[in-house]
Amino acid sequence: MAELPAPDLHFDTGCPDCGERIATLPLPLPGVKDDFDWKTRDYDSFRLFLMQELAHRFPDRRRWAPADMEVVIIELLSAAFDRASHALDAVQSERFLATARRPQSLRRLLKLIGYDAAALVSDAELAELPPTAPDVSETREQQLERLWKLKPKKMELARAEGPRLIAEQKRMVTLTDHEDVIAAHPVVARAQAKLIWSGAWNSILVSVLPEGELQLDEPILAAGTTLWQSIEQFHHQQNLPVPDEASQPTPRELLRILIERRRMIGSEVFLETAQPAPITFTLSVRAKAGYFRSELKQALAEVFSFDEGGFFEHGRLDFGEDLFASDIIEAAMAVEGVAVACLNRFKRVGSGWPDRVTEGFIPIEDDHYALCRNLRGHPEEGYFRLIVNGGEAG
Repeated sequence: MAELPAPDLHFDTGCPDCGERIATLPLPLPGVKDDFDWKTRDYDSFRLFLMQELAHRFPDRRRWAPADMEVVIIELLSAAFDRASHALDAVQSERFLATARRPQSLRRLLKLIGYDAAALVSDAELAELPPTAPDVSETREQQLERLWKLKPKKMELARAEGPRLIAEQKRMVTLTDHEDVIAAHPVVARAQAKLIWSGAWNSILVSVLPEGELQLDEPILAAGTTLWQSIEQFHHQQNLPVPDEASQPTPRELLRILIERRRMIGSEVFLETAQPAPITFTLSVRAKAGYFRSELKQALAEVFSFDEGGFFEHGRLDFGEDLFASDIIEAAMAVEGVAVACLNRFKRVGSGWPDRVTEGFIPIEDDHYALCRNLRGHPEEGYFRLIVNGGEAG
């Protein structure tokens, strides 16, 4: 450590009591001239600079051969500087998302911005990896990095997808947000949100139409099925905790996981089972010549079925979507062999609801949906009657 010079005491003001301490500091170090081009990064540039320096130091020498010891040393130094420069560039590039090359660096950078690639990758993709040694245990992150090394295109997709997804609005703010976020879950076919007054503040009530035969508060007995695989994949993609299939959670429990991650702080979100509006109608058709009445009746039953692709398919009709007689007539006329179609009855199930054939539509409340399952023994879930005239017997 450098020592400070001892100060001298001077009395130059004429007053014996007024002195001044003066320290003589050493002169500053002379500056070192720097004529090196710090943009030099490769072998040829390093070699050229060193050869120029060598020629400058020995101006009397006019010829330098590749076998000269000085030239050999310069080329060795240039090669070493080139490798060091490349290493610096490689390390620097790993700091940024656009230039990172190592799967480990890219995975960590994506996680810094909230995109957990290891959690979002599907188990099916990881299952495609070649098996490791029996004594080697890999984490999910290591499996993902190995997948990216084997399939670099998947790493590039994650590089592009990560910044894009973090800009998406995932928080539920408006009623439409609540409907879209909850309806995206595999256990939900439709969702309808509305504000309700709880006595002190407004809360959000979401009417949920579960998918298929699911019930909101009954356990999901779907371990190992396509539905459960869809649930796991959805939770991975949304960065949500993945439930244990052995615990057999209910749709309500799964949706609560989603709601707690997406709702606004201070807002209450309640769930209820959607209210159906069971429909009944009687349809009379006239078959064309050459078509059997029994086959035509079966074809019409399939058109208006509750199964996938049917007119009353589960979740096809939205909340508050009025049911029009013209749509039913159009669906019936689309069946090959139908000459004429007519509705004789068209109403809601129950004696308190009037026939709407004359009006031509059945109004549905905003928080209800049209239902017609046509199950024998369950008229409360909607039913229809088909009458086929004309055509051929049989």
